[in-house]
Amino acid sequence: MGIIDGIRRGVAVLGAGGAGDVVSAYMLCLMLRRLMNVRKCTPVAILWERWVIDPFPGPIPRALLRNVRTSSCVYVSSSSYAVRGSDFRFRPQASIIAELARTVIPSITLEYGVRGIRECIEELMGIGYEFILALDVGGDILALGHEEELWSPLTDALVLASLTWFKASSVVGILAPGADGELSHDYVIRRIEDVGRSGGLIGAIGLLKDLVEDYATVLKKTFTEAGRIPYMALRGVLGEVAIRGGSRRVKITPSSIITYLLDPCKVIEQQPLPQALINTKSLAEALTKAEELGIPTELHLEIEIAKTYGCGPHTINKIDWKTIRNKVKQSLKTKKNKQH
Repeated sequence: MGIIDGIRRGVAVLGAGGAGDVVSAYMLCLMLRRLMNVRKCTPVAILWERWVIDPFPGPIPRALLRNVRTSSCVYVSSSSYAVRGSDFRFRPQASIIAELARTVIPSITLEYGVRGIRECIEELMGIGYEFILALDVGGDILALGHEEELWSPLTDALVLASLTWFKASSVVGILAPGADGELSHDYVIRRIEDVGRSGGLIGAIGLLKDLVEDYATVLKKTFTEAGRIPYMALRGVLGEVAIRGGSRRVKITPSSIITYLLDPCKVIEQQPLPQALINTKSLAEALTKAEELGIPTELHLEIEIAKTYGCGPHTINKIDWKTIRNKVKQSLKTKKNKQH
């Protein structure tokens, strides 16, 4: 099945990098409907919010979700919310998108590792979404694992690993290289080139300025810094901007409105972490695999934050992220040395 035929038959756009990527997945669905006359397109969310929204470690477990329908996927509605502790509740980004789209949003909790992602994708394919586009804003899904500025490789690696089960009907999409302030714009472009040299560059889809008003409406209600970068590019804001409270700088270029399409099998060839995760059945198992490779992940960071500062809204503005990350890296290094 060709890419265009697959997308036109029905495509699920999976926000591969975390909860905020469902915003861009929704925008891409709007674009596909207008550009390619795609009638059946749904954004799919990963239910792992940033600490500023969910100040507790790890993705949201199914048991903590309310007003959702669960099967192989979790179907989030505009009335869905999550609870943590005794009195803290919040709306996932998927719930806000459900309100805007006036439909339920298929979502994944990650607690069952790659198996859980695979089973949700299989369910979506069973109801007419014949093609999967795993959309990563920023491009961390291309990380080799030991890049100095890489902060959150686990979610991307789990999603990429799951695509190996759908080789003929899936594609990786990289939107706005470097937009999340982790891997730089230039580095992500070089990694796309690396995949291209192996025959894995399939094509690209560009956003149009027609989306600006829709973007503005969505961004007013959601929380995503990386997902805001394509909108800024469409508005003519080009050059460097600060994100994450000024702690990181992002380069906005004309490529910030491009989604580069890559063959997932060619992408994973170069990456040890997603290769190690292909048969995982739990998040704990995935974390162990990352530790064996000495790769710090966003889950390690959040666990260390909880140990150092505790959990809950009172911790949000206290965290010294670089110190936490250095502690995690040193801890993994010590643990690996002991194993040898």
